[in-house]
Amino acid sequence: MKNWIKGVIVLAFAVQGYAGAQEGVRPADDLLQEMRQMMVSQGSRDVMGSIRKKSLKVPFSLSSRGDTIAFQYKQGDAWKRFDVHIGDRKAELMFVEGGKAVVMAPATYTQTIAGTDVTYEDLSLRFLYWKGGVILPDSANSRIKGRDCFIVQSSNPSPGVGQFATVRLWIDKENGTVWQVDGFGRDGKLKKRFTITSIQKLSDGAWFFKQMKMEVRDPQNDQRTIALDYLEMDDIPNRKK
Repeated sequence: MKNWIKGVIVLAFAVQGYAGAQEGVRPADDLLQEMRQMMVSQGSRDVMGSIRKKSLKVPFSLSSRGDTIAFQYKQGDAWKRFDVHIGDRKAELMFVEGGKAVVMAPATYTQTIAGTDVTYEDLSLRFLYWKGGVILPDSANSRIKGRDCFIVQSSNPSPGVGQFATVRLWIDKENGTVWQVDGFGRDGKLKKRFTITSIQKLSDGAWFFKQMKMEVRDPQNDQRTIALDYLEMDDIPNRKK
C-alpha cells in the first residue's frame, strides 16, 4: 500500500508514502519527522466533517494550505476559526477573527470545542513536535486491528502545558498507518484514546480517515470510558487548488 494514513484531527490522519519497513527500525524522532513533513507536503486540500457527541453534531471544515492548517467549526449560528502554523520545531496555534490572527495562550489548548470533549490541542496534534521519543519493545500490545505496529512514546518537554505528559502512537510497520494514539496525564493514567475506525481512499490515491473515535477515560479508573466523541468526515472528492 503506497499511501498511508497520517496523524492530524488534525486532525487529520492522511499521509502518503512510507519506507520504514524496508529500511529497518529507525529512531522514533525520524518517524515523527516524516509525519510532520507529510502534514505540509499534501498540497492544498479542503475537507468537511462533523464532531459528534451523542445527539450533538458540530460541523467543521479543515483546509490545508502549505504550512498552515485552518479549522472552522460551527458554534450556534456562528463559525469560529483557528489555525495551526506548522514550523520546523513546533506547531503554533492561532485564533483568527476578522482577518486577524492572535497567538493562542497555552492555557487555552485544553479548552473544549462547542460542547464536545474535543480540545484545540486534540485537533492540532501538538505532541507530534515533541523531541526525544522512543520506540517501545514489541509486545502483545503492539498489534492493532491485526496489524503489527511500532509503539512510539514521546514525553512533553513542557510538562505544565497541555493535558498530556506522554503520548503513545501505534504506527503500522508495513504501511505507516497511525491506528491509535493514547494520551497520558501527569499521574501516568490514560486520559484519552484516539482510534481510527474506518478509512476512505480518495480519487488521487491518497487515504484519509472516515471516522475516528475519541474516548475520554475516568480519572479514577482509566480502564473506564466516560465520554465518547466521533470525528466523521464527509465523502471527500479530489479537490486541490
